[in-house]
Amino acid sequence: MRIEVDRLESGGETYAHTYGPDELSLNDEHVHLLPGAKVEGSAERKGSKVRLRGKIAARVEAPCDRCAQLLIVPIEVEFDAPYMPAEVLNEATEEEGIELEAPDLDLSFYPDDSIDIDELMREQVLLALPTRLLCREDCRGLCVVCGADLNTEPCGCGREEVDPRWAALAALKPKQQ
Repeated sequence: MRIEVDRLESGGETYAHTYGPDELSLNDEHVHLLPGAKVEGSAERKGSKVRLRGKIAARVEAPCDRCAQLLIVPIEVEFDAPYMPAEVLNEATEEEGIELEAPDLDLSFYPDDSIDIDELMREQVLLALPTRLLCREDCRGLCVVCGADLNTEPCGCGREEVDPRWAALAALKPKQQ
């Protein structure tokens, strides 16, 4: 979905879009946007500056970071994104000694007189994901030797966990017979 900047009236306009299956890729082979994700909001234009405000409601399917079991993560996020034409960025980079100020860090740029809502959606969903995805807080993960899911079955490989800091001393210990 794209918003044409030239068509925005001075008062702005609203937009809404519901994504179907495989309509938007998050560009991550392990994280997938589930159908029914919705973005809605308003676009306001003042001169060449455009401000998009709105909210996103989505569900994302991703693997647990410990056991790789697929889980569904609900995403609810509000955004306020200011945009300027890409020409402004090009002019600024030609000058030397430009210092970025705090408001400049939130600014995005649009090329070709249109703003890609899909890219905004992708960015906001990925930023809203938790740093660590866990199926549950006490997830035990996978055995590093045999790969067994320690949440559902005991490990059958008979591994002994040795703290790597003590591994050198364990080699000095006489073998018991």
